[in-house]
Amino acid sequence: MRKFLGVVLGLVGALSLASCNTTSVTNDKLVIGMECAYQPFNWTVNSASDYTLPIANTNQFVDGYDIQVAKYLGEKLDREVVIRKLEWDALIPELQNDGINMVLAGMTDTAERRESIDFTNPYLESDLAFLISTENYNAAVAKYGEGTADNPMSYENLKDLFNGKQLICQANVVGDDFIDTYFVPYGAKHSSPAQTYPLAAADVKSGAAFAMPAELPVIQAMTNLGGLSVLYVNYDFLSEEDQNGMKVSIGIKKGNTELCDLLNGALAELTDEMRSEMMGAAATRSAENA
Repeated sequence: MRKFLGVVLGLVGALSLASCNTTSVTNDKLVIGMECAYQPFNWTVNSASDYTLPIANTNQFVDGYDIQVAKYLGEKLDREVVIRKLEWDALIPELQNDGINMVLAGMTDTAERRESIDFTNPYLESDLAFLISTENYNAAVAKYGEGTADNPMSYENLKDLFNGKQLICQANVVGDDFIDTYFVPYGAKHSSPAQTYPLAAADVKSGAAFAMPAELPVIQAMTNLGGLSVLYVNYDFLSEEDQNGMKVSIGIKKGNTELCDLLNGALAELTDEMRSEMMGAAATRSAENA
């Protein structure tokens, strides 16, 4: 779901971290790196609750779907969970240099990333959807007879609907790439990416942009901003690689098979129903903090 910004940045970060990292983590704890700024997967809050964990070396806390998974893994494996707040570009270098032993941050398992790190089995598989204004949603469903949860919109109708319209997304996520790949060649326009999903959603709400693509839980969370709806789509048009981008896995250091096996064993007992309940509740709380 999140894309890596480049091997060069990773190498630069790794060289920098190698000179300043003095403490190496072990598998005795789950030391997790995340941005704490990627709703509804993880976001920063100022007070503790039953849903949060403290952010190391700060007075803040983090909530989100990733945190509920982290809590589950900590309890299942009987290990302390430590959350480190890191920039996206620093996650893989910190993992390589033993500053953390897990990236639990909505990261997609890709061939490029597997050159640097290993991954567990997915801990979430999602659908693609679009956020549009409720007014435009009603008009689209009336025109095409598609776009609902029971009758998702086809690619051909999506291309027609988006022709001449501005599409926006958060920067550095797969949805932003989808705009250029699947819709700009057919007449859609690509607005400058926003820093966060809520900011992109605000542009959709104001009419500055027509629609925003993202994983279904993100879209559902943003509808709570008011006046916005979920446009459900049949996303079979995505390439196999891009469909893989709708899944997220836990990143671990290359060769750390002990931790990988432990995590996969625990994830195997995290049922689809449990995952859906965790994400649904996180999406609701996310909208309240958008």
